[in-house]
Amino acid sequence: MNSASSGRLPTRRKHALAVAGALTVLALAACTSEAPSTQAPRPVRVAEITAHSAAAAAFAGEVRARYETKVGFRVGGKIVRRAVNVGEQVKAEQLIAELDPADYRLTADAVDAQLRAARADYDFAVVDLQRYEELLQKKFISPAEYHRRQTSTSTLKDRVAALGAQVQQARLQTGYTRLFAEHDSVVVSLPAEVEQVVTAGQPVAVLARLSELEVAIDIPEAQRGRLTAGAAAIVKFWSVPDAALQGRVREVAASADPSSRTYAVRVALPQRPSWVQIGMSATVTFAPSKSTGENVIPLSAIFVSQGDPKHTPHVWALKPDGTVYSIPVTIGTPAGADEVAVTGLTEGLKIVTAGASRLREGDSVSILSPTVIGGSLASKAGREPSAGQSGTTPVGIPPAVTHTTK
Repeated sequence: MNSASSGRLPTRRKHALAVAGALTVLALAACTSEAPSTQAPRPVRVAEITAHSAAAAAFAGEVRARYETKVGFRVGGKIVRRAVNVGEQVKAEQLIAELDPADYRLTADAVDAQLRAARADYDFAVVDLQRYEELLQKKFISPAEYHRRQTSTSTLKDRVAALGAQVQQARLQTGYTRLFAEHDSVVVSLPAEVEQVVTAGQPVAVLARLSELEVAIDIPEAQRGRLTAGAAAIVKFWSVPDAALQGRVREVAASADPSSRTYAVRVALPQRPSWVQIGMSATVTFAPSKSTGENVIPLSAIFVSQGDPKHTPHVWALKPDGTVYSIPVTIGTPAGADEVAVTGLTEGLKIVTAGASRLREGDSVSILSPTVIGGSLASKAGREPSAGQSGTTPVGIPPAVTHTTK
């Protein structure tokens, strides 16, 4: 008995210890399950996709003349007079500047003297040829002698014609020492000054015609394909903010400026009031283009999942309960330094524009400063505030709400 009892005692102790350990594990598990999660929602910025496919695009520009000409003398010489100043309006046939005509007058006088001498020789040769013709009829001279006199007279006639052309050219060059305006214009600049020696064709004045004025603007590469000749525009002037004129794109440059990489655009003003002057600053606004299914979003909203072999770009979309889920998008053309056009987003969808790199599927987020994205030209109101500034809520957007999961 004693030996049997002593043999069963260790076995009972083992069972008791096992039961106690199991109870301890269950108690710890119960405590763990009852402890609520303390992970805080991640703060992000959210933008809402609107129904508009494109926002109105506005560009600053300057009023210029459609025809702006650099004019100069057709001959070289020293400028002795300038009859206009910068900013003056000139009429057609009005004197602009004048060269010293002394050299050209002397040349014209010398050629004119040669012409008079040649005419005298020709007149004498004509009379002499008539006399030789009478001698030929009487057979006092040979036909060869008569033909020699006839050829000499014909040569003198040609010399008179050549000198006559030279005299006319010399007189024209003398007249070219006076520069006149060919159209009603305004003097934009005067590159040459009095007493300066200029060559033929060197710009002396820049004249802009007043008959046709237009606004010159520069557009970025992303907008080059959206504008074509004939597109409508609204033109407002900085000096007269209440006035708005109808404009129309006259031409779009075929190549970009090598330094700024922008395209020059000219917007004509078919019906302009008299107060519109060259050099005035203006803002040209183009109406939104037709829907293309694209929306411009910040580059910070796009991410690629780790381990995705296809490297498909995604964005985080917000659910009503404050959690996020990913949506694949197709990237289009860039729309600036920090924006890109994408397809695959629907109206009313709220996407994360800042903080996307730290999120995972189903994470809870807290919204900071919601904004609106209007399409292929994102509203500048939707950009993030700079460091140290508090975010503002645009009109029509509800105040920031913190979403948490239960």
